[in-house]
Amino acid sequence: MDDFDVRGAVAVGERRAVVFDTLSHPEQMQSVPRLTRGRALTVVYSHADWDHCWGTCALGGVTEVVAHRAAAERFGRDVPTELARRRREDGDHWDAVRLVPPTRSFSRRTSLDLGGVTLELGALRGHTPDCIVGRVPEWEVLLAGDAVETPLPVVNDGAAVPAWADALERLLAKGGFGLVVPSHGPIGGAEIIERNVTYLRGLLAGRGGPPRTALSPFYRRTHERNIRLVEAALG
Repeated sequence: MDDFDVRGAVAVGERRAVVFDTLSHPEQMQSVPRLTRGRALTVVYSHADWDHCWGTCALGGVTEVVAHRAAAERFGRDVPTELARRRREDGDHWDAVRLVPPTRSFSRRTSLDLGGVTLELGALRGHTPDCIVGRVPEWEVLLAGDAVETPLPVVNDGAAVPAWADALERLLAKGGFGLVVPSHGPIGGAEIIERNVTYLRGLLAGRGGPPRTALSPFYRRTHERNIRLVEAALG
């Protein structure tokens, strides 16, 4: 979309490289081989939404694809349905996409040894039930996926918001990261998580979010939808 960006990340260790999210189209993965320096390659999906996992087929040398168990299940349901819909509506733009489902899944947490650095993966459901985050403790980096977002997160299930806010607060309390890399919005520090907690708590308390005039059309619509979903779920 024109009014929000999408970000993946590449982490390279001594023996292995990881691509954390492969974005929405194979053409967006063209620079990855240069970054991975010939290492064995693992792909991680932060979740199974279309803008995070459709570029995998462009990558050679992928030895495994890791995601939450619920993300793997989505590849048998809504993921191919969404691709079929976009192919109908957008012509041949999506013909190059070949879906690559996870080959390894987990429910709570797992870790990947890259050689000299470790990528710790943990479930953090909220935006979707299959959302995960990745932490590289040696680098004090958090790959946040869609667990946090600037200017505000996207709610899909109003009933998930209380547990989502709680999980982000536990993440803040744990600390150990100086750099937070969300999939949407600017890179920053712990203040990104703090702002998302404040926003989610505000939704639960019936308080307004950022001034609507400061939001792009996409995020203005998202904020209004977030309010409706929380009100419908929690009364």
